[in-house]
Amino acid sequence: MKVAIIGVGQTAYGEKKNQSIDEMVFEATKNALEDSGLEREEVESVVTAGSDGLDGCAISNMLTAGSSGAYLKDEVKVSGGGIYGLVLGYLRVASGAFDNSLIVSWTKSSGVSVELISNLAYDPFYLRDCGFNLVTSLAFEASIYMHKTKTKDKDAAEIVLKNRENASRNPLAHLIDKPLMRKTSLSKYISYPLRECHLPPSSDGACALVIASERRARSLKKNCAWVTGLGWAIDGYYADDRLVETRHGVSLHSLKKSSEMAFTMARIKNPLEEIDVAEVSDVTPFHEMMLYETLGFCTDGNGKELIREGITKLDGKLPVNPSGGILSSNPIFASSLVRVAEAALQVMGKAAGRQVKNVDIALAQGFTWHSTQGSCTVILRN
Repeated sequence: MKVAIIGVGQTAYGEKKNQSIDEMVFEATKNALEDSGLEREEVESVVTAGSDGLDGCAISNMLTAGSSGAYLKDEVKVSGGGIYGLVLGYLRVASGAFDNSLIVSWTKSSGVSVELISNLAYDPFYLRDCGFNLVTSLAFEASIYMHKTKTKDKDAAEIVLKNRENASRNPLAHLIDKPLMRKTSLSKYISYPLRECHLPPSSDGACALVIASERRARSLKKNCAWVTGLGWAIDGYYADDRLVETRHGVSLHSLKKSSEMAFTMARIKNPLEEIDVAEVSDVTPFHEMMLYETLGFCTDGNGKELIREGITKLDGKLPVNPSGGILSSNPIFASSLVRVAEAALQVMGKAAGRQVKNVDIALAQGFTWHSTQGSCTVILRN
């Protein structure tokens, strides 16, 4: 059974000291329902995607069930990352068990120490006391990639400048100022080779999608984003299981598997030629270049060439992260679902100032929130 995204709702991203988690979830849910044309009473299934650690309470969906419209409805929670909520919602609708589903994800980053919470995800006997956390884990991968591919610090800075310039067109973005190249190149190291400007902000915010069966979607007679490809994969627990060195570069296991699954389902043979726009998890600029290579946008070791030649800029052959990406807005757990929301807006022609011309096929990709252990790839079509 075919499934389509029929409604997208987001809050603005940034520090929201005066807005609670349930208020953010309510705002995103309300926006998504209004965009879909459905009333709350018509929603059959709700998938919530949140982290008890980041939310600071156990079974945090008890806090958000009401504001996500799940009262007296079939509600289920995923805890790997926002994009996994789409996977579960898709399977529930595609199976015929439900005619539609609402998916919502959130994080109030300003209320938690992300470094501390991500450190708790690591082995308590060997890695936790070494200070492993989200940033140090990404730094290890970036360091291997940089050494293997001879990527320059300037290439990473160009990715940051590209995405921050794109964010200036997105009224929902957290960071909307474009830094100077000199300031970017000289920002202090946080965990080598990652500089302060290479790391995303910690944003508060929520994102919601409404999906429906083909019968229901077509009855609404409106532009939809059809899910034509979907793939997901999870890798080993230890970081050295996740990244493999190829002849000229590196490849992320889970991303490779999830993208192959999605491309097969969507019958994509040549991603660079067939995909019109991509929203990917630029958790660091080095990872955006790794994604170019693993997704098949270029050959191994040549991710830097795409940014040097302007191919992934807004006016390039394959614009990547026209929303500004995670480097501009990072509601941590929800960031991967935001990638799907922004790709859907592009396919539906509703991305306003950040709209790319003539989009027929869009790709969205997200990792598990605390590392690159798991990855999902989604292909959307008009």
